[in-house]
Amino acid sequence: MRFIEHGDKTNKSLLLIHGMANTSDLFDPLLPYLKDYYVIVCELDGHSEKEQGLFISATDSAQKIEEYVKDNLEGRLYGLLGFSLGGTIATELISRGNIEVERTVLDAAFVIKMGIMTYPFKFLFQVAIGCIKKDIHIPNALIESIMGKGNSGIVDTLYKGVSLKSIGNAALSCYTYTIKDGIRNYHNPIVFWHGENEPYPVKSARLLKKYIPQLKKRVYKNMGHGQMLHEHTSIYAKRLIDFLD
Repeated sequence: MRFIEHGDKTNKSLLLIHGMANTSDLFDPLLPYLKDYYVIVCELDGHSEKEQGLFISATDSAQKIEEYVKDNLEGRLYGLLGFSLGGTIATELISRGNIEVERTVLDAAFVIKMGIMTYPFKFLFQVAIGCIKKDIHIPNALIESIMGKGNSGIVDTLYKGVSLKSIGNAALSCYTYTIKDGIRNYHNPIVFWHGENEPYPVKSARLLKKYIPQLKKRVYKNMGHGQMLHEHTSIYAKRLIDFLD
């Protein structure tokens, strides 16, 4: 796992965790807006052009992030943002309570169980990534059925170098995730963002609200999975900064 640091370490810290089949590059367009923060981008195992590795699980990733934060930031984060799989890992971090987090943004975190659809969805995602790795065209209608109407551009953010084993493990981490009771002890500000055209994150937000009554939700109109971040970065950044401030 890589931790890429940006800015002045005396500023408030902000840790960003990307999604499945992304790299740290996902957040590059966001960085110019975050110069008043000490930004650490976590690049997950198996999702890096710089390091070899295999994504194991959300729990394994959370443990490694905790070690980094304890060793480098005295066990405290001012801000934490996790997108998609990164949101699942962020949920795990605040549930475990081994580090302090003052503000949390969950962007389309996946924390609901898929049941009998777990392995079909895992297989479907692996097939899609396999096609992308081989430059095989995937019909926009198929992409939009999963990622949201009008969101076929999400494919451009995906990392062709990710292994299908890492994708399989990441998918299982999301689709079988169990929210821990420890999350009830998280009393700091927390928001859940998702696009209007995303079918599953809305269920995640509803479930999390039962554990964290103070959780606030923001729905991005006419947006699919990750679409606000990669197509409307300036607005996304403003809303992030407004929340952090």
